[in-house]
Amino acid sequence: MLRRYSPLFAVFLLSGLLTRAGFAGAAKSEDAPPDNQAPPLALVPHSVSTLLAATVQAERRVPASWPARIDGRLQALVAVDRQPGEATERSLRARIDAALSGLDGRVAVEIRDLDRGEVVLSRDADRALNPASNQKLITAIAAVELLGADYRFETKVLREGDALILRGEGDPDLHVRDLHRLAARVASEIDLAGVRRVIIDDFVFDARTLGPGFRSDGPGESYIAPSGALALDYGTVEVITSPGAYLRPAQIHIEPSGAAIELIADTRTDAGSLEVTTRPGADGRTIVEVAGAIPGGHAPISVRRRVADPGLVAGHNFAQLLAAHTGGPPLPVTRGRASANAELIATHESASLITVLTSALRYSNNFTAEQVLRTLAWRATGEPGTWAAGVAQLQRFADRVSPTRADNQRFVNGSGLSHDGRLSPSFVVDVLSLAQRPGSAAHALLASFAKAGGEGTLHARVPHAGARVLAKTGTYGGASSLSGIVRSPTGDRSLGFSVLVNGGELDSSRAAQDLVVAAILRSF
Repeated sequence: MLRRYSPLFAVFLLSGLLTRAGFAGAAKSEDAPPDNQAPPLALVPHSVSTLLAATVQAERRVPASWPARIDGRLQALVAVDRQPGEATERSLRARIDAALSGLDGRVAVEIRDLDRGEVVLSRDADRALNPASNQKLITAIAAVELLGADYRFETKVLREGDALILRGEGDPDLHVRDLHRLAARVASEIDLAGVRRVIIDDFVFDARTLGPGFRSDGPGESYIAPSGALALDYGTVEVITSPGAYLRPAQIHIEPSGAAIELIADTRTDAGSLEVTTRPGADGRTIVEVAGAIPGGHAPISVRRRVADPGLVAGHNFAQLLAAHTGGPPLPVTRGRASANAELIATHESASLITVLTSALRYSNNFTAEQVLRTLAWRATGEPGTWAAGVAQLQRFADRVSPTRADNQRFVNGSGLSHDGRLSPSFVVDVLSLAQRPGSAAHALLASFAKAGGEGTLHARVPHAGARVLAKTGTYGGASSLSGIVRSPTGDRSLGFSVLVNGGELDSSRAAQDLVVAAILRSF
């Protein structure tokens, strides 16, 4: 079995590209959440791994099926205790009232002492508003509580007759370099001369790839990438355009590559600008269109766009990598299911769920959140993962941890990329309260949160606070949100907070949220 490794290729792809003009431009459309960034790899600290070790060993001894295991974990969850607090400190209320006074939109706020369960401040806290990407908090905490903090996604290669079967199980963090290693392992384990075809098995999810709230039009923005049980590089391709000789065509490199990607280019090396789009083509192929001009001497321009069929892209890329070992042409690729008689050849295992969720929580990656939601649906039901089943699991989770407020929430997808989702601040803080249980999965997940002034979406938010503020941002279609945990200077007290704003001016909403956090920091 292949063990996981640090995918350095992903760091190259996803960290440096944030500053390049092409990728930055993809987040400028009206509906693109500014906080939906592509994540570099982040590792869970060793202390968290140590904390989880005993739990992990116990998990691996449990023989129960996944649906029974998840049912058991749901039953073990208890409702969060929320007590009416004493009168809010007058100076804190005054500062928060001042912070929110200039907002034009609908505002709902809760601040709660997580150690005592006492509400410090409530302002329409049971009012359900569009949470935007704060939905990812709910998805992530529900997933680690129900699947386990050390849950790992597997991508397998099996042999059946003259076919190699590439089976995906929803890994949100599968990259081309992972397939490189799988192909090398397969080439070392079997004689490829007898292999005639590659079959992709991505049936642990249903056939739908764009979730509720995801648009199918536009230039193929990466933040609306398709979900699939077998998907590479967050369901996207990187298109790198470099200048050629003057007035000659530009040079274009696409990764992942393979027969599922078709390039149509009309470019020249000259003053001007480039337009890069993707769209579905025949037989599930992804058509990449690059048009326009790039000046001579210009640095390469990288743009990330979504693919049409993520499973097909992964399958053809794998066939191309196998061909490098045989010296022949890539094998044909079809879609099918592995039978119970298929022989396991090699397995790629992802990092822990805690680590994988870093991209959703710290960088607000929509793709990761949807992959995790559909995986939860598959594991809980034993049927191909659907959005409907995933949302049903979130509702079951809400019923257990927040029974008095669960019916007031509306879950649409895993990422919050929707105009129809609704959460209340009191419910969000109920879920955040689960992180106050030392040794729990939700507590371990705090290592994957963004911290104020650190990497990710909190980079420029209350930067002086550092690790005292762990939070999730949210921005989409007039909704702005900020929810998380503020710790005292000594770390012996934690306040959970959620500030949801719908309507009004975005910059004003964000400034008000930051002032609320600053007021909480001053209250200790």
